[in-house]
Parts: sequence; C-alpha cells; structure tokens
Amino acid sequence: MDLRNKIGLYGSYFLCMAGVGFILPYLPLYLHQKGLSESALGFVWTASALAGLLQFPLGVWSDRLRARKPFLLAALAVLTATTFLLHGASGALALGVLAVLFAENGPCRATVESLAGAEAVHLAPPSQVGAALGALRFWRPIGIMAVALASGVLIDQHYGLGSILLMLVIVQGLAFVAALFIHESQARPNHDRKGAVPPPLPYGCGSNSSHPWRDGRLWIFAVAMVLFHAAAAPGGAYLGLFVKYDLGASDGFLPYLFIVMMVAWMVLVRPAGRWADRLGRKPLLVLGWSAMTVRLALLAVATSPEQILFIQLLDGLSQGLFGVLAAAWVTDRFADPRRAGSAQVLVGSCLVLGSALGPLLAGLVVPTLGYRGLFALLAGIAAVATFVVLLWVPETLTSVRRPLSAIGLSQTEVGQPAADSQV
Repeated sequence: MDLRNKIGLYGSYFLCMAGVGFILPYLPLYLHQKGLSESALGFVWTASALAGLLQFPLGVWSDRLRARKPFLLAALAVLTATTFLLHGASGALALGVLAVLFAENGPCRATVESLAGAEAVHLAPPSQVGAALGALRFWRPIGIMAVALASGVLIDQHYGLGSILLMLVIVQGLAFVAALFIHESQARPNHDRKGAVPPPLPYGCGSNSSHPWRDGRLWIFAVAMVLFHAAAAPGGAYLGLFVKYDLGASDGFLPYLFIVMMVAWMVLVRPAGRWADRLGRKPLLVLGWSAMTVRLALLAVATSPEQILFIQLLDGLSQGLFGVLAAAWVTDRFADPRRAGSAQVLVGSCLVLGSALGPLLAGLVVPTLGYRGLFALLAGIAAVATFVVLLWVPETLTSVRRPLSAIGLSQTEVGQPAADSQV
C-alpha cells in the first residue's frame, strides 16, 4: 500500500472511529439531557444496531461496482452532517433518528468499518491479509482514546457536551477529506506483477464456486460471530452500572474501564494480524472466543473495581482478535478479491446483529438475574460460541492446512471435505 492510500484509508478510518470516544461515555448522557428517557435510549441502541445491517447490501453493491471509495465517502458525508445536526436537534423523533445514524454500530460507522476493511484487503498482497487488517484496526482504539481523553479534559474546563459535539463535526469532516486521497486503481495487480501467487482456494468458495453463500461452514461461523457479540455487547450498557452501584466505584473511575480495554486492543491488534498470517486463523480465533468467555465468567464473581480493571484486559484481547481474525477467516473463505466487500460486510452484519440481540436479551433478564447473573448467562453464551469455533470452524490458511494434511489428519480436520462447505 503506497503512502497516499495509507493517508487516505488509515486517516479516514482513524478520524471516523474517533467519534466513538464521545459515544461510549457521553452520548447517552447527552441524549438524556435532551429529554430522551432510559427506555428510549435502549430503543435507540437496538435500532442503531439493526440499521447497521444496511452495510450488507452496500458491501455487495460495492463488489459489483468493484469500488468501495464512493460508499466510504457517502457514509462519511452523512456522518458529518448528522454530527452537525445532532447538536441543534430537539424532539424525541429527530434526536432518535440522528442518534441512530451517529451511533457506534449505526449504518454510517458500520459501513465505514466493513468497507475500510475490504479496501485494506483489496490493497494488500494476498499473503498479508491478516497483517493488513491488523494495521487498519490498530487506529481504531487510538482514535477512541484520544477523543475520550480530550472530552474529559474539556469537561473539566467546563465545556458542555454540545460544544464537544460541535468540535467533533470538524473531526468527522476531516475523515471525509482524508478518504478523498484513496485511489483504488493500483492495488492487487501490482502485487500480481511482482509474482505473488494467491493461495489455493478453500473448497466450495471463491472462483471455484459461483455460490459462496452456500458454504455451510461460513454460516456456522456467522452463528459463532453473532453469539460472540450477543455475549459481549451488554457489557457496554451494564458494566459501568455494575461497577458503580454493586462495587461502589466513583464516576471518575468508569472511563478507565474502556481505556484499559482499548490499550490492550491497540497493543495486540497489529501483531495479531502477523501471527494470523504465520500460525493460521483458527488458533487465534479459539483464543479470542475463549478470552471473552473467561472475561464474562470473571465479571460474574469479581468483588472490587480494581479486579474489573484487570479483567477488561481480556475484553481488549478478545475484541482485538475478533477485529482481525474474523475478517481474515471470512476473506479466506470467500477467496475472491472481487468479493472483498461481501466478505467484510458479512462480518460487520454479524457484529451489529449480535449487538442488537445481546442488549435485548439483557434488558429482559437483568431485573430477575441481577448484574452478576447476567454476566454468568452471557459467559454461557460465549462458551457455546467458543465450542462452535473449536469443533466446526476449519483452518483456512493454506500454509497451515498443508502440514496438517501431511501428518495424516483427515480432510474434515483441515477444512477440505466434500461435506465441509456445501449444505
């Protein structure tokens, strides 16, 4: 990837995701100050996740046009306008619609998340897909932490949330400007001319099949992704409440729960991409899903805010591994650069679907189970997802599959049976 594309892709992604640093700690408070009730906030969060599914048809459409830049620019333009309008909006309907568009998992940021990943895959050599995704995802926690910390400083200086939101309009506008630098015409053909040979395609996927959506293992993995985020998502809504009301933490302590997670994510995500290209996808997938299971189980038995702070390192580990490995695995399974957008939006759609279902379930059971019971239930869901990955998700990296075959493992174990991908 040349310097111009790095500035355009990484810069636009970094600046777009920086807005999440305002959303996580402050958007619910801002909307509540504007008059939205707690039940309305829950509806907005669920609606934003469901609206994020818009990324799926957009990703498929981008593959047909063989261009992602126009969709990135459109999403960033809408996001910038939404940020500006949200500052002066009033009334439940207007606030709700704008909050859905502005939200972390809403259609704008979800589309940028997925199609930026597709662009990174498109611009990378075929043998460095994991590293390319890791290099991109590295910028997400940096942007989030920068805005979260800056917002905290501004609030200490007696700036209101509305003033911070206006400043964020500039940040989101700069994301649009940065995306203008992306140029898609050079990408993978350059690598091909240098002699890079794409790895053999998994059975039933990519150009070996005109119907990659009939890949049964792909849909099994989709279920595992939905379960992963159904288990992970309620933490964003209930972890702070648990730490504050059950464990007695101060308000000033709460942002550190997210900062610690983001630091762990930032430290891990780039080497995770390189490890995925060397060691294979499956070992790190199992590690990521297992880390989420252990994290939720530990939350259910934690007795102090300081323990939660350390437990949140596992959240950064699991989320960082998911951000790279899930996208790399699905990209391998499609095994067709012409379908990079479809591969990435499948991952993104599973993320937002799980992020909608998890809080919905949590809202139904938390009055009965309490916070600890909720986290125990979510740990069980994450454990089911982990076993799905362990038992039914095959390795997709060719350099790992071949040694496994050489030592006598069955085709089922390496992910290449006749029954592996067709249902």
